[in-house]
Amino acid sequence: MASRPPPGVFPKVLFVSGLQIHPTLSGGNLRSYALAGSLQRQGLDVFVYSLVGRKKDYLGGRPSAVQVWPGGIPEYVDRGLLGFGAQFGSYRVGLPPLWLTAWLRAAARSPGEVLLPPRLRERLAWCDAVVADFPFVHPVFSAPSAEGALRILSTHNLEHQLFDDQARWKNRRLRPIVRAVELEGAAACDVLVSCCAGDKQFFEANADVRRSILVPNGIDVRRFRGIEKERIPVRRALGLADDVKVFLFTASKYGPNREAVDYLAAFARAHAGWLESERIHILVVGNVVAAPVRRPGFTATGKVEVVEPYFAAADAALNPMATGAGTNVKMCEFIARRLPIVSTPFGTRGFTLEDGESVFLFGPDALAPVLARVRRLFDEDPGRLRQMAEAAFARNQRAIDMDTCAQRLVTAIAGTPRRRRTLGRAPRLEARSPSESV
Repeated sequence: MASRPPPGVFPKVLFVSGLQIHPTLSGGNLRSYALAGSLQRQGLDVFVYSLVGRKKDYLGGRPSAVQVWPGGIPEYVDRGLLGFGAQFGSYRVGLPPLWLTAWLRAAARSPGEVLLPPRLRERLAWCDAVVADFPFVHPVFSAPSAEGALRILSTHNLEHQLFDDQARWKNRRLRPIVRAVELEGAAACDVLVSCCAGDKQFFEANADVRRSILVPNGIDVRRFRGIEKERIPVRRALGLADDVKVFLFTASKYGPNREAVDYLAAFARAHAGWLESERIHILVVGNVVAAPVRRPGFTATGKVEVVEPYFAAADAALNPMATGAGTNVKMCEFIARRLPIVSTPFGTRGFTLEDGESVFLFGPDALAPVLARVRRLFDEDPGRLRQMAEAAFARNQRAIDMDTCAQRLVTAIAGTPRRRRTLGRAPRLEARSPSESV
């Protein structure tokens, strides 16, 4: 059970995100959602301010508003036209959200903070700690309204590593710029949060870091309770027979995920007859594909509202990731759901997993024999698969349960003297009902 700080010690946390967090659509969303939820469960008063909303809401004319997450956290989604134009313009030409850094820096320095949204100024004055989620939003620390608040930078990975030196010219030019933003954010915060040891070491070696904390990519492990009832309806909707074993891969449209799905799609095309004869089906869930795909032995759903029912429909997990940064949130989900896992060695980074003991590893040209091995075990020794899944959970429980992962951060916040307030408590914002938040 999560520990809670003494009541009233240091409760007010403003969580600033560059993009709307809920409903979650990506691994980044999932980490942000899990971390904010854990801070709340462990006794802190959390308010989320998201600087940009979802495209469909802009196109539908939906105004800026507060939505309430299922766990009770309010998230104010700013749907101003500046954010819409800058964010989706940048995305269209393949740029990272550097506009957020430039805009927040200018807004924080503007006379009277006039360029900062009024509600953001109110919440900065209200909070005792401000969490900048991703380095791109770190200039919010310099706003006069935030003076005296504990400044926390939450990183998800080393962003500059996503711009490989061997990539096209534009990406090579972006890499040093993004790296500079990351290091600037690390030097500007009071507490730096990294998701893996390698990232933590990089920041400590290259920036003047005041305090560094490791918070792995955990999740709310309670998410999968009671989902068993979804298994039969989902499998029927997908047209999957009872004797077909489903290997699940969850993926957003993040670049390394697209590469992984391209690999799986090519594998399924080349082995279509074999997959059907072996009664194996690869299921890809998420907006990594723009439209649903259905082929022999392979289904990609496209965007779904919730992923948990598909975990109920799955028999095993499949992680073909070969590139990327940080650790995979999807691996936390696979382990928490206690699915037997088939993965590349790269996909297991950051977790304690041993080939043949708690995971089945495969190389680029060796997926078929590993799938065949796992498929035979379902028929001949399902108990071994259960034992391997339990071993993976036992060895990684502390690294995947966000309530455990975040305890160091909660302690850091609770142990800091509360700021001396001069502007008073911010007014309460009108919230939508919980039913409107999903």
